[in-house]
Amino acid sequence: MQKKLVQSSLAFSAAVALGLGGAFAAAPAAAATPSASASAAAKVPQKLDVQNEKKAAAVAADIEGVNAFGINGGKLYIGVEAETKEVKELQEKYSNVEVTLGVKELEPHAKTDAVGGAGYLMSVPGGSGVCSTGFSGWDGAGNPVVLTAGHCAEVLDETTNETVGKSTIVDTEQPSTAQANGGEGFQPQGVGPLGQWGFTKFGSDVIEGVPTDPQPKPDDIDFAVIELDDATYDVKNGVTDWTTADSDDLSTSVKPISKVGAHAEGSVSKSGRTTGVTEGQVIPAEQVGFDWMNVGGRWVHGFAVESTIADPFSQPGDSGGAVYQGDTAVGVISGGGPAEWSDGTPFQLGWVADLDYSLETAGVDFTFEDPNAGPEAPAAPVVKNQTVDPNGNITGKAEAGSEVKVTWQPAATGTQAGTQADVPSSGEKTVTASENGTFTVAAPTAPGKYAFTAQVVKPAESAVTEFTVTVEEEAAAEADAGAAADGADAGAEADAGAAADGADAGAEADAGAEGAEADASAGADDAKDGGEEAPAERTIEIDPKEIVDTDFVNQDKGVTITVAGFDEGENVTLEVVAGPNNVQGIELNETANKDGVAAFSVYGVNDSDPSVYRGKYDVKVTGANDTADEKALAGSFEVVAAEDGKGGGDGGSDLPRTGAELTGLAAGAGLLVVGGAAVVLTMRRNSKKN
Repeated sequence: MQKKLVQSSLAFSAAVALGLGGAFAAAPAAAATPSASASAAAKVPQKLDVQNEKKAAAVAADIEGVNAFGINGGKLYIGVEAETKEVKELQEKYSNVEVTLGVKELEPHAKTDAVGGAGYLMSVPGGSGVCSTGFSGWDGAGNPVVLTAGHCAEVLDETTNETVGKSTIVDTEQPSTAQANGGEGFQPQGVGPLGQWGFTKFGSDVIEGVPTDPQPKPDDIDFAVIELDDATYDVKNGVTDWTTADSDDLSTSVKPISKVGAHAEGSVSKSGRTTGVTEGQVIPAEQVGFDWMNVGGRWVHGFAVESTIADPFSQPGDSGGAVYQGDTAVGVISGGGPAEWSDGTPFQLGWVADLDYSLETAGVDFTFEDPNAGPEAPAAPVVKNQTVDPNGNITGKAEAGSEVKVTWQPAATGTQAGTQADVPSSGEKTVTASENGTFTVAAPTAPGKYAFTAQVVKPAESAVTEFTVTVEEEAAAEADAGAAADGADAGAEADAGAAADGADAGAEADAGAEGAEADASAGADDAKDGGEEAPAERTIEIDPKEIVDTDFVNQDKGVTITVAGFDEGENVTLEVVAGPNNVQGIELNETANKDGVAAFSVYGVNDSDPSVYRGKYDVKVTGANDTADEKALAGSFEVVAAEDGKGGGDGGSDLPRTGAELTGLAAGAGLLVVGGAAVVLTMRRNSKKN
């Protein structure tokens, strides 16, 4: 059965003395019995056009003593203290007017004669007052503010109930002595004023003495902004649960609040300096459809909350306190008083100034996120000092998906950088870290020592990491290709005069030519040195250097890497030292043939999505018999989109190539077949993070 309010038998004078206002009570209106002689037409009630709010408000304005008002669900709701002739006539005339009797004026919880502190203490002419802070955050200009109740700010004339000035905020209350912590309260903390008043509004209609115009106005709110003294106080988001009051630090245990929103039916919570953290139930609009309540002689827009008498939702001093549901701020305490349902059940009525309505009406921008603080600085990139070959890759680690700016210039001393006119000695490049946090940058091609820096620049700037990169010389005796025909045999340097006219002893042999050896014409010179044969120069050939992704997954094509200059039977190792951001490195082994040649074939088998292979691959090749002076062979190839590439390459190798699909290819897994053996390369598609 739907509850209705009935007139309370509580002692109104005692309630007022406690600062609680008159007892909030009502009874269903008794319908008048029409006389038998009245016409049938006069007995049929009309329906008030509540869509026309101005007209509906004007109808209510004719009723003296209206203390609550609202339009909900096609009905006009009004609350009055007693049933009068005007009230009876109104009910008889309109079928969609709901009248609740026994609704008296409520007292605001923090009158200036209620001495104490709720979060902050105030002084007024001839007295003092106490209220609770609501929510702290920032206004539209980025200034720190605290939201609270408007009646805490305004000084009222006791005779006319008109605003005659503003209170002065003098200090915050010492939490350990507050009533919410079982103390007597009212003890200043000695920190200083919380701030000064900014926007304040406490209703606009002085109802008492103006019975002919009780109509609420849209801007009748109980809302104020304290401009925080940020030299003394800091904004602390959230609502205290009062569990740390003994330490006089309420900020160490808070309920996080992240947004402002409309209230919903059901349980609602409050935090204030008098009663601490309490809970109540939002009274549904269809049960008591009031939008405005008479609080201290002023209309206040908001909603009603029911709680028990023994455990009231709010009490004097809680005014301005935070009202919230979950992590949503829904209002600040405005007023309250005892009430009674029609079945005789007493309860405590709390009136909450709804925060979303108040902010919009006041035109105040408010946020819980500090607009003055940029994103948290990410960690600086992690990069070690490195030694690389020309055209090699420099690698480092950073937050996955972040953009890293890398800069370089010749080191202050000991550099040979810039000796090649066509290669810049300094530069800058921005790259994106992969899903596993790796980023790569191509090294300068000019050998020498470079001073590098790396810094995350997106989503925010990090500290700068400094490191050194040494770019080594090219492989020994690497001559310019145009002068190769006239070059001296690398193994016959002892007899430079004889070598002048000698044929090149194979120091620039074709990388694909099997059995590349020293030129026989250098034999005479070799004989002078004891007849020792010059070693073959090591070479690497990659065919093709660029291949489109659709060819790369074709078993009849792919990339062939052929190396020469190793010992017969020597174990030769190929390592993929860098690749696209979503590729992990691999290592393969082959045995050099009688001519010192080894070959590796590389292709992809995920032909359902060739794009996963796109990118540049850097490889290096070493031999088991390498000495400390022998350098690894290095090279690269690139897999590109079909529309961007030049195609090319038939795969070139006579080695057998096999492959097998992995499960989960739709998620980006794939295989590369290298050197005739199936080797797993984990390929991950870049995915948008939540």
